[in-house]
Amino acid sequence: MINRKKILKEYLTSKEYESIVQNATKFSDMSLPVWHLEIIGKCLSELSNFDLIRCIRQDVFTDLATFEIIERIDEHNTPFYADVDSLELMQKLSSVNSDILSVYKSKLDRIFENVEKNGLIDLADIWMFDEQKETYLGYINIIKNKIN
Repeated sequence: MINRKKILKEYLTSKEYESIVQNATKFSDMSLPVWHLEIIGKCLSELSNFDLIRCIRQDVFTDLATFEIIERIDEHNTPFYADVDSLELMQKLSSVNSDILSVYKSKLDRIFENVEKNGLIDLADIWMFDEQKETYLGYINIIKNKIN
């Protein structure tokens, strides 16, 4: 089990850490290296949904971000806890490679069963268009295919 209170810096080698610091210093006028430096001073539970989305998008701490997203969905007992970010969180999860997702197969199966059994997609009030529901279901199916 991953410690959600462990500072991300602790997951890095000293060489990786130095590289991040040097990049942030050298490119201090660019948001990505500065953001990368900022998040390594945080623990998983302190990261925003946007940080988690960005981690996966930038392929930074992907395994940890995947774990944290799944934990948050599980804690709230719904994948729609993040309101407007819910669609993008599921999109990013669907883009994670199957080796990482498969580690969380039982939890993901339980989450998806809850969504389907309790009609959570129709109950969620985050949809601006009906097509978004279909898109969301598509992301769920991509993940199911990756873990089965």
